[in-house]
Amino acid sequence: MAVRDDFPPDPPPDPKRLTRRRFLVIGGVGVAGAAAGAAAALALRDGDQPAAAPATTADHSQHQPAATTATTGRPVSLAGAKPWSDPDSWPRGGVPGPGDVAVVKRRIVLDTDAKVAGVTVEPGGELLFHPSVSHRLESTGNVVVQGRLVMRPASAAVDQLLVFTGVDEGRMVGGGMDVVKGDVGLWVMGAGVLELAGTPRRAWTRLSGAVGAGTARLPLADAPTGWRPGDEVVVAPTLAPDQGESWKAYSAGRVRAAAGRTVTLDRPTRSAHPAVDVLTDAGSGRVQTAEVMNLTRNVRIEGTPGHRSHIFIRSSRPQTLKSVAIRHMGPRKQAEEFTELVLGRYGLHIHMCGDGSRGSKVEGVVIRDTGNHAFVPHLSNGIAFRDCISHNTFEDAYWWDGAPDTRTPGSPSHDILYERCIASQVQYDPPFRGYTLTGFALGRGNGDVIRDCVAVGVQGGEDAAGYQWPEGGEGVWTFERNIAHNNAIHGIFTWQNTGKLHVITGYTAYHNGGAGISHGAYNNRYTYKDSTLYGNAGGAVIVHADSWGGSRSPLQFLNLACHGAGQSEYLVTAPRHHGDNELPPPRFVGSAFTGATKAAFAWLYDGSDGPSTDEVVDIVDCTFKGNEFLLGPHIGEGSRIRVQDEVHGSIILRRADRSSGRPVGRWNARVEQNPGFRLGMQ
Repeated sequence: MAVRDDFPPDPPPDPKRLTRRRFLVIGGVGVAGAAAGAAAALALRDGDQPAAAPATTADHSQHQPAATTATTGRPVSLAGAKPWSDPDSWPRGGVPGPGDVAVVKRRIVLDTDAKVAGVTVEPGGELLFHPSVSHRLESTGNVVVQGRLVMRPASAAVDQLLVFTGVDEGRMVGGGMDVVKGDVGLWVMGAGVLELAGTPRRAWTRLSGAVGAGTARLPLADAPTGWRPGDEVVVAPTLAPDQGESWKAYSAGRVRAAAGRTVTLDRPTRSAHPAVDVLTDAGSGRVQTAEVMNLTRNVRIEGTPGHRSHIFIRSSRPQTLKSVAIRHMGPRKQAEEFTELVLGRYGLHIHMCGDGSRGSKVEGVVIRDTGNHAFVPHLSNGIAFRDCISHNTFEDAYWWDGAPDTRTPGSPSHDILYERCIASQVQYDPPFRGYTLTGFALGRGNGDVIRDCVAVGVQGGEDAAGYQWPEGGEGVWTFERNIAHNNAIHGIFTWQNTGKLHVITGYTAYHNGGAGISHGAYNNRYTYKDSTLYGNAGGAVIVHADSWGGSRSPLQFLNLACHGAGQSEYLVTAPRHHGDNELPPPRFVGSAFTGATKAAFAWLYDGSDGPSTDEVVDIVDCTFKGNEFLLGPHIGEGSRIRVQDEVHGSIILRRADRSSGRPVGRWNARVEQNPGFRLGMQ
């Protein structure tokens, strides 16, 4: 099943681009395409001694500055490098062709387009793409790096492409720790190193305001630094849930022009992208606008449509991937009428590197049109992911191996950072399943951080969400200022029983098809604070869980701004409970509730699945606009909802069929005074 591509075809190649049949420009000097001359010109950089050149070749190279990269500002050394196109650069005296596996034992610079049946970069070997001229390396077999692979163009005008062609996804085996011949992809093994750094460009920004359907001019919040004509751009959806399949309302096109903070696309937007004012009466919200993602980079590693490849890293050395585009990766196999993933073959799989991966930087990387997980740090520590984009991905976008069962802890990865990363248009096959599909799977580990990230357009079925703390994962993450919007189901889904304290702060969820937060399973110690939940069709919070036993820190929701925006009947709902009602009750403290069409809090269990545990919750110092509470007739007989604020005083809500207390019809409850109630008392 091919991944859908909404973009127009790539523009035709520039006929003026230099190839090996034209003049090869090295360090600003035109050199005839003869292999001997190229070898001399590539041999050194400033300060290096020139290599001996054949008598027939003029030696200009000692006067040329080294090629530099705009990414780091430091030179790409070509000292001692031999040109790929020179037969003498290869042990057997012949340039590798389409039927050959190129074995790199020394420094080789790719100075020509090439087609091979595979590449092996041996320990001590180094394959460099020439920094000053665009080149394409095409392989029908594995590229195995045990030495070093360098792709660092000197300018934005230089494109470097490694592409895998003719891959048979159906033959892939998957799994394991070692290179598999038929699982064609890029393998970084042993002490192998990737040094991939495209020209920097702003990975993504936001619209500065609303944009209607049918416009090609996009006003941006930031200058589109580095964006060029022809770059592919995607605008995220922001429509409200009542506008149909709002999680699919993307617009896409190519940059025609960029000036100041305005970008003009080559075609008009397909959908409106409204600015969403999530400001509530509590004043804790802000206006949200659509993300605008640039998917183009001038360093690219790709498969081809329907023939997806993968990147597998199991190295003892840290890796560098900056401003790289990875496309058509993550193979799938046919499974009856649908497809299934190939285990361990992902867009970027950093596999069981332990502390060897510490110091790895993955920045400004785009993984798109991928049939399997995009970013996977599996049992690998100390990796920083910044400004990364996953777009149009099947399976969880940012993922690592989960727990094999509900009683076995998942695999830990420690000190992982996700900062300003986006998970966009995450899909599943078949589309009506995808239970617990997520943009970011927040698995087990210590010191993990997710900050200023966005999950948008996550599809899937029941309990799918932008962010997920999976069952058995128990990862304690620093979770700050993240956003989930326009996902088909929830913004956050948690399903854990744990005594570990998790704190979610500064979270914003808007226009999701389910709840802003769906929280389970039975007992745990999560704290959500200083967060805004606006216009989610399933309400602000669904509470499945109670507090963790023996803890003075209960499940709590502090200073939430919850606004239904006419999209939801209720803001906080509680399905059937299984928790222990003798524990410290969950708390809602200092929060504001408005915009629900029926009630802010609702306990609606209908009794269809047997008796429910008594509902026990504290609602303290909260404010309301509209009806506050609604109690269903089948909640536990001993349920007690304790409310304390300036408007209501200190009261307890009981089931309507209780004999004592004052009946309140709009709440379907009886109310008792509770003058002795203080927060924290049982």
